[in-house]
Amino acid sequence: MKRANGTGSVYKLKQRLRKPFKAVITVGWKDDGTRIRKCIGYFEKSADAYQALAAYQLEPERFDNRDVTFAQAWEWMIEDKKRKGIDIKKGHYDTSRKKCEPIWNMPMQQIRLSHLQAVFDRYKHLGRGSHDSLFKAINGVFRVAIKNDVIHKNYVSMVTLPPAVKSTMHFPFSESEISTLWQHTDLKIARVVLIYIYTGMRPTELYEIKIDDVHLKERYLIGGVKTATGRNRVIPIAKCILPYVSEIYSQARFSQSPTLLPQGYLPVYMGYPLKKLCKDLGLQLHRPHDTRHTFVTLAQNYGMDLYTLKKIVGHAQGDVTNDVYTHKNTQQLIDAVDKLPVKFNTQNGATM
Repeated sequence: MKRANGTGSVYKLKQRLRKPFKAVITVGWKDDGTRIRKCIGYFEKSADAYQALAAYQLEPERFDNRDVTFAQAWEWMIEDKKRKGIDIKKGHYDTSRKKCEPIWNMPMQQIRLSHLQAVFDRYKHLGRGSHDSLFKAINGVFRVAIKNDVIHKNYVSMVTLPPAVKSTMHFPFSESEISTLWQHTDLKIARVVLIYIYTGMRPTELYEIKIDDVHLKERYLIGGVKTATGRNRVIPIAKCILPYVSEIYSQARFSQSPTLLPQGYLPVYMGYPLKKLCKDLGLQLHRPHDTRHTFVTLAQNYGMDLYTLKKIVGHAQGDVTNDVYTHKNTQQLIDAVDKLPVKFNTQNGATM
């Protein structure tokens, strides 16, 4: 049956092909009156070709974008993040990009749930943080592809994440190890490690605190990264580490540093100095993030209430009552960290 003018045609090619039916649509006219035709695909059955023509009439942009790959949509996503002022490095997008290799060059319209699930299953041995970063990145790609009318369905929301694997990478300093650090405060790196242990800051957070956000007299800092709850939070300064924070602050002021840590005060990555310190003092080998685990462990072991602990380290409360109705002022946070022990008796417990 002849189709209506302008709705396209289906031809069966003479060659022996797996998909012999060709669907074409008229997209314009030449000066001599001949048609300008566009092929929208090849199909195994004529019915499929006619369905494609009908779909083209409803959504021609879908066929215009059928060759947009995951890689191209990824670049759109990155550009969109930059427009919003999002730090790409902190989002671990480069790491997630490498994990997307199996689907990197696939057209977005051909990617299905099975393809995405295979990517996550391939990295099921990783921790929840890695899975969340990968999920966030791929979900961003699908969302931007939907915004640009490339696809209409987000399969990422249907992915089943692998079960969380308890990380054995980080472990807190023991009380005897903390005691050893207190005995070696003549070492700059030991003083910095104690600052981390008694503030619970993430390794990067100390580097990024602005000098104007240091309030020594009131004994708190303003800083934090990563999450909405963690950013720009009040970080109380325990009395025991106040002299070390004051020392760093004085050097920063003297060198006119815009941040609390003057340039060169610590290496950009303190993993190696910490490793050397542990070897020199006979401690177990620790990673920088272990100090944050140590703060949380001390706080829990010595009676800090959960709301205060989460408030200090910048974790979401996950409780409507706490989030909305509980308020802690800065002095209460300072009082809480002042209760953390400085001296330890491994047999009879801590002494303040």
